[in-house]
Amino acid sequence: MKNQSSSDYQKLKWKFFSDVNKKAIGYKGDIRAYIGQKTWFHERDSSESDPIQRHVLAFQSALNDFDKIHSKEQFKQELSSALENWRVEGKEIKRVLCNEAVISPPVKKIKNWKNNGKNFISLFSGAFGLDLGFMAMGFRPLMALDIEESSYKTINTNLPKLPFINEDVNTVSTKRILEEVGLDVGELDVVTGGPPCQPFSTAGKRQSMLDPRASPLREYVRFINEAQPKCFVMEEVEGILSARLKHVPIAERDDKKVLSADEKHGSAFRLVMQMLTETGYKISYSLVNAADYGAPQVRRRLIFIGLREGVPELPEPTHSYKPQLRIDGPSVEPWTTFWEATADLQGTKMDYSKFSEKISGYMKNIPPGGYWRQLPEDMVLEAMGGAHESKGGKMGYYRRLSWDCPSPTVVTTPSQKGTLLCHPEELRPITVEEYKRIQGFPDDWTIPGSTIVKYQLIGNAVPVYLSHAIAGQVLKLSDEN
Repeated sequence: MKNQSSSDYQKLKWKFFSDVNKKAIGYKGDIRAYIGQKTWFHERDSSESDPIQRHVLAFQSALNDFDKIHSKEQFKQELSSALENWRVEGKEIKRVLCNEAVISPPVKKIKNWKNNGKNFISLFSGAFGLDLGFMAMGFRPLMALDIEESSYKTINTNLPKLPFINEDVNTVSTKRILEEVGLDVGELDVVTGGPPCQPFSTAGKRQSMLDPRASPLREYVRFINEAQPKCFVMEEVEGILSARLKHVPIAERDDKKVLSADEKHGSAFRLVMQMLTETGYKISYSLVNAADYGAPQVRRRLIFIGLREGVPELPEPTHSYKPQLRIDGPSVEPWTTFWEATADLQGTKMDYSKFSEKISGYMKNIPPGGYWRQLPEDMVLEAMGGAHESKGGKMGYYRRLSWDCPSPTVVTTPSQKGTLLCHPEELRPITVEEYKRIQGFPDDWTIPGSTIVKYQLIGNAVPVYLSHAIAGQVLKLSDEN
């Protein structure tokens, strides 16, 4: 992006993030939808030939329109009018292609590696998102391990010389791994991994820690105890913080019921911390948002850093949705947006699944940045079904992305009504290529397999933006020790 356009857009983002939180005017989702529509109309009518400047100016005009609104009642009227116009006139803009990316991921091409002299082993490797950040920071991968064939095919396609064990970790001894990479106990610099954590999911039927699916976490801890790496980095889902070792149905949760230790809120996390602490490593953990580290995506994950020697710390955020001045370091930048990450992909041939005819019919009525609340009133009950009476904001239902926000958390199926990730303008889910940009994967990182497999692998990965920041922190900590 040209320097002036970039500077203007950064300022506009700060204003936008402030505007969407003006509760005195309306719901956050409604404000986002209003500004998204206005941006679309201004961009459609613009005579500016430069595609980047065209969007920046349209975004600025939309924010100026919002500034003229001073009450909830006025906002309701303006939003209603904008929605009516969108439903009549809203069509895809014939976009002038951007010749280059507005921003670049941590590593644009997988061949651009450095080498800092340190190594790592990847367990539960998946699509290699956690590990690509370490490679980008100069760590050398020695081996990857995952039970899924799709993981093996992905990593073998991109890094054919990297040894890969395509087996269940339960059947692989630490001795075998160390022998294959030529290391003795204590010589490994880092082990990375996100052990599958179905028992800690906040969705579906919750299970006990005794569920066999909890064993990957135990095996990860077993490897730490036996290999004694200098550092370990582990990623888990947010739900682990509140999960119970033994599930208690909501109907049975009252003040009269005496809960056992395993039934108490957070008992699963307490056991995980006990398991990690018993390794003897000093541990730091935090629930972090990938958007706070430059990812064009709001995605919260629990990150653990363990050190055999020294004091571990998580990296400081580099981005935010509100300005922050720092005395001891550079000020944060505004969150990265979907437009910045994908502008140069628009108009190119991409891979994506399709909406059902019914979902397409609903999505035609929803503007950029909107969701189910922007559906016509006579469509809402039909579209939402039983979910309409459920509690919560239901933000994932019939959701169309905003150009000028980070993406919501990418999911493994972006074409279902409850997890919809629709393109800001086109009548389609966001593509595999857009998924890769959102997650920070290099453009030439190939994901073999069907479209469904690609969505699953990329959607489950740790954003490379986040893993790159973690790797930089690990490198700093290792240099200090």
